[in-house]
Amino acid sequence: MIRKFSADRWLALFFFCAGVLVVFVWIPLDTDTGLIEKVRRNLVVGDALGPTIAGIIILFGAVLLFLGDGADKALSISNLRWLFGLFILFAIALVIMRYLGPLTFALSEEGYRPFRATPPWNYVGFLTGGTIMVGGLTGLARRQFSMQDFAIGFVASVFIALAYDLPFDDLVLPPNGDV
Repeated sequence: MIRKFSADRWLALFFFCAGVLVVFVWIPLDTDTGLIEKVRRNLVVGDALGPTIAGIIILFGAVLLFLGDGADKALSISNLRWLFGLFILFAIALVIMRYLGPLTFALSEEGYRPFRATPPWNYVGFLTGGTIMVGGLTGLARRQFSMQDFAIGFVASVFIALAYDLPFDDLVLPPNGDV
């Protein structure tokens, strides 16, 4: 007899397929470089590194969800409120991450572009948006916002930024490459 999948398991299968498509179809078709390239005896980040890490995280989350208890629960109003809260939080954090750096230099003659790879200016949007995202997610999960959550979010954002920025001389932190 075929065992009926719960909604969680169907969701896990959907995101597993999405992760496989991202890693093995979309990234190879969309990028011309590998994960890490050697250019003039220097290691540089390839265009495929960021999306590949994201795809692997999606795959890992799908496997964890599939291996969970698989309790079949109906979608409720509180679930929809949670999803709406996440959507609003991500939208706010990503807009701040994208536009805070350029807004910082909006009134200067040079603009933001010459400073987008210069510390500390290249960290402004990433750290602020990352802090809001991590602190906000923690606060939403606990249903209580605290400064400690945002301090942890700031530290986590610093570690992520440094993990991307320090090993590679020519890497521009997201979203600075687009501005």
